[in-house]
Amino acid sequence: MQFKTMIAVLALLINVNACAHNETSTMNHQTALPLSENGSQWAFINSAGQLVIDDAVITANAELLDSVSVGSNVLVATVVGTAATPRIFQVNGTSVKEVAALPSPDFLPETLCMAVNPQGEVSLFIVDERGSAEHWLVYAGGEISPIKVRNLPIPPNTIACDADSRGGLFVLEEGVGIWRYEADPERPSGREIIDLVAPRGQLAGGAEAISVVGDELIAVAADTKQVFSYRSANQRWTAQPIGQWAALGEAESLRTWVVDDKLHLIARDDDLGHTVQTHLSYQPVSRAATNTVNDVSIVKPIMQTEPVVRFGDAADDPAIWVHPTQPELSRVLGTDKKHGLGVYSLQGQQLDMLETGRLNNVDLRYGFDFGDGVADIAVATQRDENSLSVYRIHPTEGSVVHVAELPTGLEEIYGLCMYQDGDATYAIANGKSGRFEQYLISATNGKLHGTLARNFAVDTQPEGCVADDKRGRLFVGEEDIGVWTLSARAEDATKLELVKAIDSELVADVEGLALYPAVDSRFLIVSSQGDDAYLVLNAHAPFEVLGKFSVGNNLPLGIDAISETDGLEVTHRSLGKGLEYGAFIAQDGHNVMPEQPQNFKLVPWQDIARELQLND
Repeated sequence: MQFKTMIAVLALLINVNACAHNETSTMNHQTALPLSENGSQWAFINSAGQLVIDDAVITANAELLDSVSVGSNVLVATVVGTAATPRIFQVNGTSVKEVAALPSPDFLPETLCMAVNPQGEVSLFIVDERGSAEHWLVYAGGEISPIKVRNLPIPPNTIACDADSRGGLFVLEEGVGIWRYEADPERPSGREIIDLVAPRGQLAGGAEAISVVGDELIAVAADTKQVFSYRSANQRWTAQPIGQWAALGEAESLRTWVVDDKLHLIARDDDLGHTVQTHLSYQPVSRAATNTVNDVSIVKPIMQTEPVVRFGDAADDPAIWVHPTQPELSRVLGTDKKHGLGVYSLQGQQLDMLETGRLNNVDLRYGFDFGDGVADIAVATQRDENSLSVYRIHPTEGSVVHVAELPTGLEEIYGLCMYQDGDATYAIANGKSGRFEQYLISATNGKLHGTLARNFAVDTQPEGCVADDKRGRLFVGEEDIGVWTLSARAEDATKLELVKAIDSELVADVEGLALYPAVDSRFLIVSSQGDDAYLVLNAHAPFEVLGKFSVGNNLPLGIDAISETDGLEVTHRSLGKGLEYGAFIAQDGHNVMPEQPQNFKLVPWQDIARELQLND
């Protein structure tokens, strides 16, 4: 259990004479934890199995216990009854009330733990000893309305867990060791070893309980009773012995906190059948100060599309088609790298799927002369044939039909954007080698043609690009290098000018790019994929950074955050009520709450402009 607050001297807990290491006192409870900074408020499960807070019995038949502090509130989680129903109580001063009861899992919980992230969102992990954990989001933005996020596979025989505020979920696999998982479902799944049972690691006899304190993890070796602090530096975990709890028997439900350079420990001693506590001399690691230059604003999505058909890396890049007279009838086009082009309503329903092969990026323009009539046009990169896949959009109905595949000279075709220069319409595609090809798209008697107008290259793999039709500028992303600009006009030179290099603000990979026109300037939005965020820059020299945002959970609507974005798009045109200033939409690489294949999520532009204080 992570206490998230500094606990003051606990007169009720520590003997006033207990100054030496290893001195142990007892409490006649199954498990206990302090809830207040001054040690005046406690939650415990007594020997009768009752959850008690402030000397008041809250519920009977309770088992397992954890808590987190959120502002002035403390959330306490336990499981109750033979059905093992997870229940959450909110403690505010002397007020205690039940705020949620979760569905009983289809397993008998072995342990549970809670975590609060920097945005104040609280997760609850309920662990099955057979090798899985239910992950619930129980609190976000002041709302308490639990939503199941995912089932997380963890090792069988997991007997303890804890989580920190930096996205780490720590689990103790009995007889094997301690692992760290990603607690944030928006991050790539995976695990890393913290320590193993001796002789492969330092845990003599293994361990029975773990606890997070600050930025460190505490564990007690079962045989030697050696207390270890695990600290992470340079992507490696190191163990530091800090003392020995010699009087301890078999530990369960370990809790730790720091007061006055002492590490206080409380655990259930299963040999004795009650709670014991001690303290050790200790110097905690100081967390580095936050770099306020890179502060990231959080906005919330209000719509998500239906997921694509298959799990894996499938959904990639969106485009927004705006209806000329009824903006609420506008459409979202989204590529599916395993199937083709999806067409969605602004409510997220999939209206059509054009199964035209493995499409990567898509863009569109209005008023294209197809030779047999004027309509709107979309072009996507087609990876099966290294071609340009061309679509005709009905100018008032929004229906989409596939009309042509135009060959290119690219190998491993990848990214794409479109550009209109007067009556000329171009598709600018790139390949993974770094080569760009700019094609003039034209039509004769209803037959489409692609004529190579120019080419240029960057040194390494690109993907996203966007053209400023009004100013004749092209912005291209080089995934591991940054963003470049050059003239978009086919007759102009292809000299590249650096807009923004990869740094602490723009974290590789550079993926999607988009432009938002405003009255006095144009905003360039860049996907900073490495930290699940988006950088907003002024789209003309000197290209100053105006802000950075990420898209978080919208718990009331049941929409999860966006992470690992590939493609994105933005429009300044009204999309109807609530979207009068347009919208931002991006691909979500991890679609959870519940777990589903990837999709696209939409945010009102006015929310972004307000958070970043952009002058429209």
